[in-house]
Amino acid sequence: MDSLGLYHAALEDYRAGHTESAERKLEQIFSQNPAFEDAYEALSVIYFNQKCYDEAVGVLRKWISQNPNAVMAQVNLSRCLAAKGMILEAEQAQAEARKLTWKAELKAKKLEMPKVDYRERIERYKKVIDLDPKDVLGYFTLGNTYLEAGMKREAVDSLQKAIDVDPGHSSSYLSLGLALEALQDKGMAVEIYKRGIQIANAKGDLMPLKKMESRLNTLT
Repeated sequence: MDSLGLYHAALEDYRAGHTESAERKLEQIFSQNPAFEDAYEALSVIYFNQKCYDEAVGVLRKWISQNPNAVMAQVNLSRCLAAKGMILEAEQAQAEARKLTWKAELKAKKLEMPKVDYRERIERYKKVIDLDPKDVLGYFTLGNTYLEAGMKREAVDSLQKAIDVDPGHSSSYLSLGLALEALQDKGMAVEIYKRGIQIANAKGDLMPLKKMESRLNTLT
């Protein structure tokens, strides 16, 4: 079986609950085609979902060694390091992801602001959700990408799913409120901000708290 066939077979195994089989197939891809980047991402997500953070970090570092300019490798590395409690290292990986994004944009357009390929980003985040339908960060990131792309209704749907998965994720309330404002549904936005402020205040999430308070004051 070729690398693409193994990749799709691994995803099917994982969805069916055959995690070890999925891992073996993804590892087999690396021996066939070390540059198959989707396999690195899929395996790292599988490990992350099992809370095997060290293994996930190891896969992501192999991905980075294959492609030092892989933005999503750094994004996912930041997520794994944060889960391990390595906050400083996580912030460094996130900063590297931003730097690589800017570098790619500048190179592509020769210092002109490039047009973002939202379709590619949306499909990539959908893959993450497909692997784990209870991934609040997947829905949250997808919702924000929809919002950036002007796909307001899709943004609302995705961000509502984020809240359904984790009613305590305060940043999702902020983004959902902004998406509702973009749809001119100010009444519902106000209600979402009020709920989000209660959540953020209880958890001590100061940044989304302040932003939601500011938006609420603007609308009321």
